[in-house]
This record gives sequence, structure tokens and C-alpha cells, in this order.
Amino acid sequence: MSDVEALMNVDAQRRVAMVSGDAVALGDYLADGLSWTHSSGKTDSKESFLAVMASGTTIYHSLDVRDTQLRIFGDIFVLEGVVFGDVTKDGLDKKLVNRFIAVWQKGQQDLFQLHAWQSTGLA
Repeated sequence: MSDVEALMNVDAQRRVAMVSGDAVALGDYLADGLSWTHSSGKTDSKESFLAVMASGTTIYHSLDVRDTQLRIFGDIFVLEGVVFGDVTKDGLDKKLVNRFIAVWQKGQQDLFQLHAWQSTGLA
């Protein structure tokens, strides 16, 4: 499997963990120094993002990425695209249509970890 295929598979597994609400599995994909900036401008660390996921205040029902582009710089992989999803946040249902950029690093034993996520609402 190529690095591109491996990364896309890992990103799909990350989204499955988010939709299933599995904060433990999700944590395996996130780097300790994660910076996750939501479309609202709020930024979470790995710890705070996983706490939100575990609390149930944000529930992802679906997440799908489209129009992806990937650039590779050694062991750094920059993935861009549009994420579509259904989410319940604080009891309110929302549709996500966000442009995103994600920075992944391929580490030891060819494991990928997400170091940064930034999204901007399109709709």
C-alpha cells in the first residue's frame, strides 16, 4: 500500500472513531501536541478535544470528505478538502460543510498522527 493510500485509510478510520464516539480509538490518531481549530474559531488540544468527544456534548452522526488534495513533505502530509457531516452540538442538529486542512506526520512503524486541523465553514 502506498503512503497516500495508507494516510487516506487512517483518516477514514479517524472519522469512523469520531462518528462512533470512540474517544479511546480517536486518541490513537491524534498527536500529543494536537491543535484542532474548529470552524467557530475555538481551538482544542488533544486532551480537551477528547474530553468533548467523551462528554457527548458533540455527537458526529456522519463525516465524509471530498475534493481532497494531498501534499507530501518528507514525513509530513498536508491533506486538504471539504468535509460534509451531520452533528449534534449541545442538543442542536447541524449540517457541516467545511473546507479543511489537516497536517499529519508519518512516524515510527509507519504510524500516522494528526498534528493540526483547521476548518472553515462554507455553508
